[in-house]
Amino acid sequence: MILNDMVEVKKKLLEGINLVANTVKPTLGPQAKTVILQGNPPVIINDGVTITKYISHDDPYVQMGIQLVQNLASKAQDNSGDGTTTACILAQAFCNNLVEFGEDMSIHDFNILISELRDKMISHLDDNVVEVDNDDILNVATIAANNDRHLGSLIKGAIDEVGRDGIITVEESNNYNTEIEIRKGMEINEGYLSHLMCNTENGRVEFDNPLVFMSNLSIRKFSDIMPLLEFSSTNNRPLVIFCKGFDGSAMNNLVMNLLQKTVQCAVVLSPNFGDAQIDELGDMACALGGRVFVEESKDDPKVFTLLDLGTCKKVSITKESTTFIGTDEEKEYEVLSRIETLKKQAKTVKGHEVARLKNRIAKLSGGVATIRIGASSSIEMRETKERLDDALHATKAALEEGIVVGGGTLYASLAKDETLPKWFRDSLVQPMLTLIENSGDMTFIGEIGTKDSLENIIDVSSGQGYNALTNRVENLEEAGVFDPYKVVKNSFLAALSIASLFYSTDVAVLLPEA
Repeated sequence: MILNDMVEVKKKLLEGINLVANTVKPTLGPQAKTVILQGNPPVIINDGVTITKYISHDDPYVQMGIQLVQNLASKAQDNSGDGTTTACILAQAFCNNLVEFGEDMSIHDFNILISELRDKMISHLDDNVVEVDNDDILNVATIAANNDRHLGSLIKGAIDEVGRDGIITVEESNNYNTEIEIRKGMEINEGYLSHLMCNTENGRVEFDNPLVFMSNLSIRKFSDIMPLLEFSSTNNRPLVIFCKGFDGSAMNNLVMNLLQKTVQCAVVLSPNFGDAQIDELGDMACALGGRVFVEESKDDPKVFTLLDLGTCKKVSITKESTTFIGTDEEKEYEVLSRIETLKKQAKTVKGHEVARLKNRIAKLSGGVATIRIGASSSIEMRETKERLDDALHATKAALEEGIVVGGGTLYASLAKDETLPKWFRDSLVQPMLTLIENSGDMTFIGEIGTKDSLENIIDVSSGQGYNALTNRVENLEEAGVFDPYKVVKNSFLAALSIASLFYSTDVAVLLPEA
């Protein structure tokens, strides 16, 4: 079935976009509300990306609009771990204002305009970004956790313990207490090969007391790993395989066994390549125990003993990274010795090699801070865990690329530029207007809750803007109201991409039913 009426297509898409954005809007800011999602038990949450996944509509054309925003939210989450609600609000404003004010230009010219607007905003953000100091970490984490200072303090405490480059994980506690536990560990910048390996609701692989096979081998046949799988099954221990490649036939057989729950296994590509790959695998073996199976030495994965395999107390694997927690304490002397060797090597090399060695040292020397969440119910536990995860991602984003003044101030301040299109300028104030609306002070909304009046109260140069927590116009820098640069930028870019797709779409096609 084909819908080729341009007006009707955009109407249907807008209905879906508005449905999603209006659902997540109440969850923005320190005065945010929560959303209850159907489940057994029900889920109470204010995490934008999770909420969007639950939304659907009977009309397939409206559903397309919903899916556009769902994809947008997932992309914002993947890129920076936070800012999905802001991205949805901006996308909604862009699309609605494009319909209201319109742009009478070709697709080619519109794409050029979009590129210019993108560059304008990024330049505006770049001019106002600052590095994060230790005092800012608490403020950023607190704001990202919906102004929960307790959760913000936990993140700040974890960073103080393991450093800015340290590993921080979030787990559920077995009691009512929320606490921080510091353990030895390391993180590898490679994740699982298939989502079918995941064994948790949040899309992760989590194993206790795993066996770890480390190699630069290419696994071509399922029979190559059969002895490893049988060994892990006999010993009732999950298996993590690191290899240079994993062919399709081997993967198909492994997935079949995973689906039948006959094995517990995850496959991760070995980090880096060439000599650097052997080096990083050696670092892993130093921390985890075991040895590295090397292709050049014609090592056979079918020939091994327990001593050839590494282990740790727990491993957590996402699609981007692998975190080992509770590495072999008996290996601590060897790890320290290897770190000293790497430090000496770093003094004798230059350029890129220095950075690579420092990265290896950081991985070997870093511990893992685990924030264990206590709660009185599973519903409370999940809600708190989702907020803590978001706040942790936002804080890491801030540490990575810096911070900007928060409260939607930088978006709204660019709306003062009258050389920009009206649909674009009117859209940029929507995040701040949503914050005002969520504050619940209708008098205040009546006084300044319009685009023109908002522009008058914003002064980026002095840090002045709207503080949704105090419901006042004040110096946001002094109040500690900051957002991670990375989150603000990626939310905008994701929303603008939806605007471009929306503008260029005139026809909708439904696939024939099976």
